[in-house]
Amino acid sequence: MNNIKHILCAVDFSEMSGGALRYAIGLAERLEASITVLNVYEVPGDAMPGGPFIPDEKWETWLPERVRTALDEWLASYTADTQVSIVPKSVPGVPYVEIPQAAKDIDAQLIVIGTHGRTGLAHMLLGSVAERVVRTSEVPVLTIRRPQ
Repeated sequence: MNNIKHILCAVDFSEMSGGALRYAIGLAERLEASITVLNVYEVPGDAMPGGPFIPDEKWETWLPERVRTALDEWLASYTADTQVSIVPKSVPGVPYVEIPQAAKDIDAQLIVIGTHGRTGLAHMLLGSVAERVVRTSEVPVLTIRRPQ
C-alpha cells in the first residue's frame, strides 16, 4: 500500500538539488503524490569591520522576494513536463533545522534531499546538511547523491 502522498524536496539551487528534484518528481508520478519544494535561505548576519551587519527593514521584504523569484525560475526548468502538483516554498533559517520542521508542518511522509557525498576531511570541514537532516528528522529521508 502506498503511504507516501506528500514529499518534501529540499533544494539549494545546486546540481545535486536538481538531481534530487528530478528523482522526487519521478517518485511522485509513480506514487501519485504531491511535492513541496523547499528552499531555506540564511539571512546575512556576518560581522563587518565596523561592527555586526544587521539587516534593515528592506531586507525583510527584498530578500524573501528575491529568493522566491529565484526558486520559481529554477523550478520552471524542472517542472515543465510533469503533471505532479508542486508547491514552492522558501523560508529563512538554518537549513538542517527548518527542513525537518517543515516536513512535520506540512505532513510530508518523505524528505528528498541531494548530497555531495563527501567523505573524510572534506566532510568534516564542510559538514552536511543532508546528514544532519537524516539524524534529526522524524520523517524518513531519501538522500540522492551527485551523479558520478
